[in-house]
Amino acid sequence: MNVVQQQRISEIQRLFEENLDVFDRKNPLMVKIKAKGISKVVATLPLINHPKYSATILNISETLDDDGEITSYHYGWELSQEVEKLSKQRRHITAYGNEDHSGPPMFEKDQYHHHHIPYDPAKRQHTNVKNLETVIEILKKYIVEGKIYNQSHLF
Repeated sequence: MNVVQQQRISEIQRLFEENLDVFDRKNPLMVKIKAKGISKVVATLPLINHPKYSATILNISETLDDDGEITSYHYGWELSQEVEKLSKQRRHITAYGNEDHSGPPMFEKDQYHHHHIPYDPAKRQHTNVKNLETVIEILKKYIVEGKIYNQSHLF
């Protein structure tokens, strides 16, 4: 693990610890934040149970450059797989990213996009969400208020 990965891991850990109204800290074994390869940081952070979705997680995947800048990311709100293994489609609620999707079958590249349809992560639309802090603020509304996500919600 290099220095920029360690710094980003520390920042994600800080966000987890400071957002007590969003993240579930009762089961520390569910919290996973680690370096992957030479430039990636991945994390699985358990969220406080939602009235409709029950146990959910925030799945984080970031690629960093040598200066620690995030060059590619995916932040997904997903159903937890702690009890039952679920396919990517079955666990997907919503996600935000800037990863390149310009290859087949869609041949479109929208640098900032929102995977907005539950259980269908391949579909996406443009978004103004560009960082993890904003995703946490969005999730806070759903978790704290028990609001049900709808694909027509725009961000």
